[in-house]
Amino acid sequence: MKYIKSPIFYMGNKYDLLHELIPRFPKKEEINTFIDLFGGGGTISLNVPYENVIYNELNNNIVELLNMFIINKSEDLIAHIEKRIKEFDLPHYSQDIRVKSYDENEKNKYADNYLKFRDFYNKSDNKDYKDLYTLTFFSFCNLIRFNSKSEFNMPFGNRCFIKEHETIINNAYNVLQNKNITFSNNNAFNILKDIKNNNDNIFIYCDPPYTNTTAIYNEQKAFGGWSIEDDYKLFAELDRIDKLGVKFALSNVLENKGKINNHIYEWANKNKYRIIFLEDKQYASLGKGNANSKEILITNYEPPYKKYNIFDFL
Repeated sequence: MKYIKSPIFYMGNKYDLLHELIPRFPKKEEINTFIDLFGGGGTISLNVPYENVIYNELNNNIVELLNMFIINKSEDLIAHIEKRIKEFDLPHYSQDIRVKSYDENEKNKYADNYLKFRDFYNKSDNKDYKDLYTLTFFSFCNLIRFNSKSEFNMPFGNRCFIKEHETIINNAYNVLQNKNITFSNNNAFNILKDIKNNNDNIFIYCDPPYTNTTAIYNEQKAFGGWSIEDDYKLFAELDRIDKLGVKFALSNVLENKGKINNHIYEWANKNKYRIIFLEDKQYASLGKGNANSKEILITNYEPPYKKYNIFDFL
């Protein structure tokens, strides 16, 4: 199966693991409603085969960025990006695919122009999410971050808008236009508490912030400020819906930089949930990689596709 990339740059996206995750999700005919509880950049929601998809994300800026692909045609988004590139003299693939190949004077020029565009966006009375989206193509590591005043504050990242970005935008637009997806900007726990039965054959996928990694979405309280206490709260809710017969899958990291998340293993082992090792994946967090991380998927059902299980190694 060919998977598509999310058009939104977001930490911890699961594109590189889709070939391992999607085959382990329940079969399409078993599920009526899929809930992407911590939706992030929407990679999972874009690629699951289910008829009804609920994408939820606490950061409303990310929700609105994805919603752009519902209310705007892809060619209009690309035209807006190219308009701003020309207006603020930002690097474009027609000039050079690698900004790093420019000399220092050119780099400084593009950095200054980016900051002028960022300032223009932050001071706009009616902020346009198409402008915020355009900024992300040039920000450091293409990341999205805001300060306490809700101002976009990522520095210039020696990036440029390239031809591949147009393909990603077009692909995402085509999928979202033909997918029955509901966008939600809610606290994940509120959504879980509203589940009282399994009449809709619900399947919930959870990809919460990882407590032993550092990233923008768990360093800021406004966007969750996730802690180990939140892990335990999530575990309790998943145990509750498990008793209702609701299927769930939880992504997490069992080990990162030598630190083991024992509480995750103990919870899953106690409840006899399945813990499946996925391929090694290094995460970029605040510009740094998290080496030797062990990505896992925890399920309360027997996955259709199974390669190996943590219990095989105990």
